[in-house]
Amino acid sequence: MMFALICASCECPLKEEMKRNANNNGFYAERLLGIWQCSYNMSVGGVDFKEIKFMSNGKADIIMAQPHDTEWYTETFNYAYYGNTLRFSKGRTNFQFTIKDWLFPELTLCDSFGTYVITLRRVFAEQ
Repeated sequence: MMFALICASCECPLKEEMKRNANNNGFYAERLLGIWQCSYNMSVGGVDFKEIKFMSNGKADIIMAQPHDTEWYTETFNYAYYGNTLRFSKGRTNFQFTIKDWLFPELTLCDSFGTYVITLRRVFAEQ
C-alpha cells in the first residue's frame, strides 16, 4: 500500500518537462543564443537556409544559398522574438515565422509556405 502511494505521488521528469512546455511553451528569447542547424529543404523566400547563428546583440548570421546551388554565403539580419513570432529583417527583406513547438533541442517554425525544424547545435552564454 505504501509503495502505491509513493509511486502515485512521484511525477516523472518527462511529464514535468511536458507540463512546462505546455505552459508558455517553455521557450524564451535567451534560448535562441547559439548556432542552430536548419532542417533539410528549409527554403524560405527563394533561398535555402542551412544555419542560423543568433547573437545577443539582436543580430543573426544566416548561412544560405540559392536553391540547388552549392555555394553557401552568410547574410547578417536583425532578429526579434516576441510572443510566438520570430522575425528576421534586413533592408527590404523580411522573414517571419510562428514558433509552433519547442522540445529541446528542436524548435519547430512555420510560415505560409511550410513547417521547418531547427536544431540547437551550440549554446552561447547569456550576456
